[in-house]
Amino acid sequence: MYRYSVDNAVTYTSEDFVLFRESPFACWMERLTLENPDHGIPPDVGSIESQNTMERQDDIVDTLRSEGRKVTLIEWELAESRRRMGTLEAMRGGVDFIVNGQLALGPLSGSANLLMRTSGYSELGDFLYVPCDTQAKTTLHSAFRLCFLVDLLHSLQGQLPPQMLIIRGGSDVVPLQSEDHIYHYRAVKQRFMEAMRKFRKHRMPDPAESSQFGRWSDCAHEVLKQRALRAEQQGLEALDEDFEMPLLQAAGAAGESASTYDLDDIGRPSTSLIRPDRVSAVAEEGDAGAASTSNRPVEPGNTLAEQARMITPEAYQAGLAAARPGSTPNLTAANRADGAPKQAGQVSAGVTRPTHNRRSTDVALQNLEFIGSSHRAPLIGMEAPTEAPPLA
Repeated sequence: MYRYSVDNAVTYTSEDFVLFRESPFACWMERLTLENPDHGIPPDVGSIESQNTMERQDDIVDTLRSEGRKVTLIEWELAESRRRMGTLEAMRGGVDFIVNGQLALGPLSGSANLLMRTSGYSELGDFLYVPCDTQAKTTLHSAFRLCFLVDLLHSLQGQLPPQMLIIRGGSDVVPLQSEDHIYHYRAVKQRFMEAMRKFRKHRMPDPAESSQFGRWSDCAHEVLKQRALRAEQQGLEALDEDFEMPLLQAAGAAGESASTYDLDDIGRPSTSLIRPDRVSAVAEEGDAGAASTSNRPVEPGNTLAEQARMITPEAYQAGLAAARPGSTPNLTAANRADGAPKQAGQVSAGVTRPTHNRRSTDVALQNLEFIGSSHRAPLIGMEAPTEAPPLA
């Protein structure tokens, strides 16, 4: 790629397409060098800048003219603008062969070893031109470079050349069908042009996606090395986070709605909407209340056994159920007989205590004394254990 001398526009050749097909990274580096030659990234030691691989073919002119063909030779040393113009004039003139031509359209420009006239219909007339490769040797990219010229001829003459020829040794001709190769080229062209439109100096393509690096191998290897070291460091940091996770989760369990990944998110009272004086007052009241509460003795309650011993058999009035021998009185109903529960020793005057049901009541109360005691309840037919001495 280079800048066209007429309008200083970035111009691409078939060599750029070949390089991009194998290494988008190297192609991006060449564009970066064109846009900013002082970017500070040195090329590989001993490498040379990519150049046009097309060689001038002046030698075949005499051979073609000796056969009586009409041949136009485009001087190789002329400025590109004049070479472009001379090639178009020769095509419109309908000459048989054009040697060292220059085809260009928009940002694309390429040298053509030989353009040969053939029968057909195009915007030029009842003829059209096909490209021929007359280089000294055939490479893996020979057909792809010819596709570059075929695509330009399609635009310039309005008709896709049906064939493209590889000529070796002056007589060995290998015809290639354009339809068999052009679609691959156009797919690469579309990707290439899109990459050039989206070119940014700070957005380097991934070197790992290229099969080779052109003259920027040292740069590519350094980028890959730094990436690997950075990934390794991030992996170690992620491993440390995995070890810290159980601690964070344990700390986060103290807050019901707090996140397990942030200790600062554990639930705390918000004081952003409370006045500072009120906060201090509330704190003082809380401290005073806590102190008084801590100094106040806590009185233990009575056990169930002690509460049972406080019940007096004569404190309850027997109902109809109590008149039946062997029945257990309903203590709750007995307490509600006069509207309020009665404690031991508070029997109303004038109430005659029943004597016929005292035995059954005493048996029920004796059964209650076993609640909370250390003795097991006697089995049927066995004597009850002796009463344990009361606790001091």
